[in-house]
Amino acid sequence: MSLAAFRAFGDAVTVQIGETTTTRFIALAQTTDGRLGIFHHRMRPGATGAAPHYHTRIAESFYIISGTVSLHDGTGWRTASAGDFLHVPENAVHGFRNDGDETADMLIIFTPAENREGYFQGLARLVADGRTPTRAEMVALMERYDQFEVAAPEHAVPDGTGDGAAPAARPAAPADAS
Repeated sequence: MSLAAFRAFGDAVTVQIGETTTTRFIALAQTTDGRLGIFHHRMRPGATGAAPHYHTRIAESFYIISGTVSLHDGTGWRTASAGDFLHVPENAVHGFRNDGDETADMLIIFTPAENREGYFQGLARLVADGRTPTRAEMVALMERYDQFEVAAPEHAVPDGTGDGAAPAARPAAPADAS
């Protein structure tokens, strides 16, 4: 017989990603047998989030708790407010950032979990202490966790730093991801 798993909000692992973003691990792949990952993502004003990208093996959803978040829905950027939700199936282009003047909180939900906590931990390490990772380091991290950009980003990492170089070769986006 399986048992329920409880984690108090204050007990969740938290990582600081650059100067602008904190991610709290609510439901881990290990806890949910890989079925679901839930992350509380807090972005300060100006946080560049994630440039438009897609995943080949996972769906991703966003639920806005507070503030406003700019979400890319595959056709363009839209402003989402508290209570708004965006579901992104596998191979669909999406992205997010905080263009607003206030801190924004949202839940990011992955199905299956695909160990996304490893991605957030790796990202936090790459940008720790103001470090600017190389483009190759960013691409390697993203590809290790099934994340593929669709166009050269303005910035290579989510804290607004980076070289802006063109992305390395990656799997071709499906026809509906362009």
